[in-house]
Amino acid sequence: MRPSLRLTFGMFAASLVTLVLGLDDTSPTHTPLNVTAISSRDGYSVLQCWQLASIPIDAMQAANYPVGNTTVATWSRIEPKTHVGEAWAPHIQLSVILNGLIRITSPAPATDPATGMYLQTGGREGTMHSHEMNESMLINTEQQQQLPTIAEAATNEHDKNAKAKRPETHVAYVMPGTLKSSVVIAADLKSVSTIAGHYTEFPSSTEPTILVQIPFEGDKAPEHTILHDGPCV
Repeated sequence: MRPSLRLTFGMFAASLVTLVLGLDDTSPTHTPLNVTAISSRDGYSVLQCWQLASIPIDAMQAANYPVGNTTVATWSRIEPKTHVGEAWAPHIQLSVILNGLIRITSPAPATDPATGMYLQTGGREGTMHSHEMNESMLINTEQQQQLPTIAEAATNEHDKNAKAKRPETHVAYVMPGTLKSSVVIAADLKSVSTIAGHYTEFPSSTEPTILVQIPFEGDKAPEHTILHDGPCV
């Protein structure tokens, strides 16, 4: 039988969160579930660290966190060195990386209206420790820092008002390993991030990136508290 690439979510969600959290220390009150999210603010896509309001259920010797009602999961493969450019979440969805590497810059850099080229300046990158990385990818902290940074750029003189409220740019690296490094909630719909989305790259040199993408029913994000701007670290 040919395996299907579309999975019903049901038990998959519980198994997924259990797998990621199974080795984490838990306290009698429960360990909070913190997830990096791409959200929207003032028309811009922004990276944030969300603490979900989910309370775990202890079963099968694991802490099982309900994350909300979902529709159908999709398994996706992206080839190495793929540059998507500016993008938005097609749905509010939970994305889990199983292999490879994603670099997300948010907001996406401004473009030169004359050329359409992205303007590039320095930006703030999320911290990723070497013990959180997949050794098969041969990417360490020093090599990460050498990856070209695509970050916030100044807008034109005639658009000073937009420049004044443009959020600080943050960069997140998403890769297999831990909850903080391998799970992202994408919630920046184009209808809300009307000025700038996020910028997506898959810079792995040899490994394809494998994602499981799970939309939330009715584009309803799970209840959460924003801990800070930038990815969870």
